[in-house]
Amino acid sequence: MMGIPLEGYCHTSVDNMSVVNNTSVPESVLKKKSNSIAYHYVRSKCAQDILRIAYENTKTNLADILTKVQVGVTKKAFRDKIMFPGD
Repeated sequence: MMGIPLEGYCHTSVDNMSVVNNTSVPESVLKKKSNSIAYHYVRSKCAQDILRIAYENTKTNLADILTKVQVGVTKKAFRDKIMFPGD
């Protein structure tokens, strides 16, 4: 992938169910032109089993700590998973 040889597949987690549906269901309809640009590339990589798209729930998505406001308990739990535990 991108000039780097892979052993196995590339696992990609997304927090948008429409992305999972568009990459795994051939009958899905794309609603935006921007989505259709890389659609065929991603679908072909999924069909070749080079790329696997999976849904990541927002309750367990560690990237949300950088993009969304989190309540104290959730923020601390995410922070402790990616950094040294704080006080």
